[in-house]
Amino acid sequence: MTQDTATKPLRRIVLAAVAFVGAYFLTAMPILVLFGFRGPVFGVPLIVAIVSGGYVWTRADAFPNNLFASAFYGAVLLGGIGFAAGFFGPMLFAPGANQGPLLGIFITGPAGVLIGAIGGLVHGIKKSGRRKD
Repeated sequence: MTQDTATKPLRRIVLAAVAFVGAYFLTAMPILVLFGFRGPVFGVPLIVAIVSGGYVWTRADAFPNNLFASAFYGAVLLGGIGFAAGFFGPMLFAPGANQGPLLGIFITGPAGVLIGAIGGLVHGIKKSGRRKD
C-alpha cells in the first residue's frame, strides 16, 4: 500500500469533519445572534452541516478541475480550520476570557477563508498550467 492510498481515508474523514463542524458553527452563530434560543437554533445548522460534510465526503478524492472550485475548496478548508482554532482555542487555553471565541468569529475564521481562497486559486492556476503541457 503506497502512502497516497493510505492517507486518502484519513484525508477524507478530516476534511468532512472540518466541513461539518465549520458549517454547523458558522450557521449557528448568526441564528443565535438573531433569534437567541427561541428560533431554529439546532435544526437548521445541523441540516447545513450534514449537507456540507456529505458534499465534502463525496468530493474529497478528486481535486476540483476549475479555478473557482479550487478557490472555494481552499476557502472552506482553511476557513473551517481557522474558525475552529480561534473559537475553541481560547476556551481551552484561557477559560476566563469572556471574549475568547470572538477571535474565531472575527479574525481567524475570515483570515482562513481569505488565505485558503488565495491558496486554492494559486494551486488551481499551477495545476491548470501543468495540464496544458
